[in-house]
Amino acid sequence: MKKNIIKQAGWGLSISAVISLIVSVLFLFGAFREFELKLLDMRVKSRGIQDISKSNLVIVAVDDQTFKSCIDRYPYPREYYATLIENLNEVGIKQIMFDIQFTEPDYKNPKGDQILADAIRKYGNVILAGKIAREFTRGGVYSYADEPLPVLLETGSEWGVVGEMQDPDGFTRRYSIFEEYQEKYVYSLGSKIFLHENGIYGNPKLQFDKGYFIFSDSSDLHTARVLGHRGSQGFEQTILINYSGPAATFPTYSMSAVLDDADFDLRDEEDTDYLEIFKRNSIYPYELRLAMLGDSAKQALALEALAVGDTAKVDSVLDAMNPFKGKIALIGVSIEELHDNKFTPYYNFAGNRRLMPGVETHAHAIQTMLDGKFITALPFTTDIILIILFSLITAILVSIARPVVGGVAMLVLSALTLSGSFWMFSHRSVWIYLFPILTGIVLSYVGGVVYQFLSEQKEKKKIRGMFQTYMSPKVLKYLEDHPDAFSLSGEKREATMFFSDVANFTTISESLSAEELAVVLNKYLSPMTEILMKYDGYVDKYEGDAIMCDFGVPMEDPDHAWKACFATIEQQERLVEARSEIKRDHGCDIYVRMGVNSGVVSAGNMGSAQRFQYTVMGDAVNQASRFEGANKQYGTYMMIGEETHRLAKDHIEVRVLDRLVVKGKLIPITVYELMSKKGLLTNFQQEIAGHFTRGIELYWEQNWDSAIRNFKNAIAVTGTDAPSTIFIGRCEIFKKNPPGENWQGEFIMTTK
Repeated sequence: MKKNIIKQAGWGLSISAVISLIVSVLFLFGAFREFELKLLDMRVKSRGIQDISKSNLVIVAVDDQTFKSCIDRYPYPREYYATLIENLNEVGIKQIMFDIQFTEPDYKNPKGDQILADAIRKYGNVILAGKIAREFTRGGVYSYADEPLPVLLETGSEWGVVGEMQDPDGFTRRYSIFEEYQEKYVYSLGSKIFLHENGIYGNPKLQFDKGYFIFSDSSDLHTARVLGHRGSQGFEQTILINYSGPAATFPTYSMSAVLDDADFDLRDEEDTDYLEIFKRNSIYPYELRLAMLGDSAKQALALEALAVGDTAKVDSVLDAMNPFKGKIALIGVSIEELHDNKFTPYYNFAGNRRLMPGVETHAHAIQTMLDGKFITALPFTTDIILIILFSLITAILVSIARPVVGGVAMLVLSALTLSGSFWMFSHRSVWIYLFPILTGIVLSYVGGVVYQFLSEQKEKKKIRGMFQTYMSPKVLKYLEDHPDAFSLSGEKREATMFFSDVANFTTISESLSAEELAVVLNKYLSPMTEILMKYDGYVDKYEGDAIMCDFGVPMEDPDHAWKACFATIEQQERLVEARSEIKRDHGCDIYVRMGVNSGVVSAGNMGSAQRFQYTVMGDAVNQASRFEGANKQYGTYMMIGEETHRLAKDHIEVRVLDRLVVKGKLIPITVYELMSKKGLLTNFQQEIAGHFTRGIELYWEQNWDSAIRNFKNAIAVTGTDAPSTIFIGRCEIFKKNPPGENWQGEFIMTTK
C-alpha cells in the first residue's frame, strides 16, 4: 500500500513538473496576459470607489452642455480657450493642462492662435498637448514630433505627449511616463503636471533604480520618483494607473460654465454668468453673487458679514466655495462622438457600462503619481515559485486520492489564491499574477484525472487509433466533437476539392502484374495521402490510381484553399523522388495530373442509414474533376480554378492558362497553372511566366504574331514549355480562321 502511494505520488510529481513547466513558459511569453488583465480589473473594482477628497485635480470638459450652450460649433475658435485660461486664472487656478492638441492653425480666425498665445504667455501655467507620431513605411518606422504650433511654443509653455496606452483588449490600464525621440525624453502630459508639482521644470535629469524612474532638477534641490511597470521584457517606461473609481470620480465642470462670465455670451437660456460668483474682480455686487451661490448656510454667513461691512470674510466664504482655487485644471473632451472615451477597469462597475473620458484617465494617472500609490507586480521568479508550489500540491493530492477529493482540494487552493491576491491588491496595491497560478492548479487537477482516465481507457484508444489512417487526427477530433457533421440531410459548405489521376495509367497497368501494380499504387498513394492529411484534407475516395480529397469539410477551415494548393505542390515535389524509385524498381514512369477548385458544395453522408459515405457534391466538385483532366490539353500537371486562385492568391504563385469552357457548361472560367508557394519561383519560372502572360494577353487581343513571339520567348528560356507550344498552334490556326469579333478568348473543351 505504501509503495503504491509513493508510486502514485511520483507520477503526481511528474505531472506537476510538466504542468508547471508548460504554464511557466506560457506565462513568461505572455500567453495569459489578457485573462490576467481581466482579473486585475476585477480586483480594481472590488475595492470600490477610493476617497479623492484631498485631490487638487478638477476636470473641465467639452461636454454635451458645452455643445448645447456655446453659440459657435465645435471645433471652437482659439479665443474660447484663451478665455478659458483667463477665467481659470482669475478664479485662482494653479496649473492648466490641455488634453486638446493645437497642432493646426485656427481656420476660423487667423488671429485666434495669437490670442491664445497671449493668454498662455500672460499666466505661464499652461501645459500643452502633442504627440510622437509613427508611420509605418516600406523603409521602416518613421517617427516625428507633432508639436503644438510654434506661436504657442514661443510663449515658453511646456508640452507633453498624450500618455494613455491601450492593452490588446482595448482597455486603458497603463500610462506613459515618457517617450524616447531623437535620443531625448519627451514627457507625457501627466508627467509634466507631476514634475511641476514637485518643483521640477524643463528637462529633468533622469535615473533608474530598482524599478523607479527618479527625476531631479539641474541643482538636485527637487526630486521625484515614479515606479515603472514591470512588463514581460523588464521595467517599462509606463505606470499602471491605480484608478480611484469610474467615470466622473473627479469633480467635472462643463467648459461652458467656466467660460460663462459677464463678458462671454452663451445661448440666452444658458447664460447665467456662473463664474462671476468666484471672481475677486467681479462686476457683480456681493449680494447678487451670494444669491447665485446656492448654499443657504454659507449664503447666510456671508450676508451677516456683508451687513457689518466685513468684505474680507465674504471673500473668504466665496473662496472656500470656489472649486478652482489652488487646483489643477485638466481640459479635454468627453463627448462620445469625438471618440476620446476609454474602456477602463471600472467599465461595467455596479452594472453601469460607462466609458471614461480620456482627460479623466489623465487625472487618475496623475493622482497615482502624486499619491505614490503605484501598483506593484511581483517579480517573475516569485510568480513562478507560486505556480510550481500550488501545481505540486494539487497534482499530489489528485494522484493519491480519487478525483472528487482532488476536486475539493483544487477548489480550496483556488479560493485561497483568489482571496489572498484580492487582499494583497486591496490593502497593498500588490498585483499577484492570479491566472497562471489558477491555470496551474486546474491543469494539475485535470492532468491527474486525465491520467487516471487514460489508464482505464487504453483499449478504447487502440480502437480509435484504427481510424486515424483515414483522416488526420485534427479532423478526427473534430468529427468526435461534432457528430452532427454526419447529418444524412447534408449542408451547404464552402470547400476546396482536389482530384488527381496518374497519366497513362492504363498503359502502366498493362505492363505490370497484379502484385506489382498493387505495390506501385501503394508506393504512390501512401505519401500522397500523408501530404493531403498534413493539410487537414479529408480523403473522400480512391478509385484505382485516382484520389479525391476535400478541404474545409467535414471540419470547417477558412484556409482550405491555400492548404489544398500547398498539398498539391508538395505532392508533385514528393513525386520526383517516388518516380525515380518506381522507375528503378518497376520500370515505369509515374506522372500525375491534379485539379483543384473551390466553391459551395453539398456536404454530408450520402447513402442509406445502414451504409453511407461522407462526401461532397455540386458544380464546384465536377469542375475540379474537369480541371484535372484539362491538364492534358496544356501539358501541365497542376490546374486550379479562379475561385481557388481568389482565395489562395496571397500564398501561391500561378500563371493564367486559359479561359476555359468545360464540357457541359457555357460560361468560361479562368484557369491557372499552379507553379509554387508564394515567393519560391525560380528565375527560369519567373521568366517563362512573364513571357507567357504577355503572350496570352496578346492572344486574347487576337494579336497572333506578337503572341507567338512571346510564346517562343517562353520556350527559349529552357527549351520547352508545353502551354506555349499549345498556344502557338492555336495562334497559327486562328491566323487562318479568325474566331470573330465576339470571341473573348474562351476555349471550349469537347472532352472530359
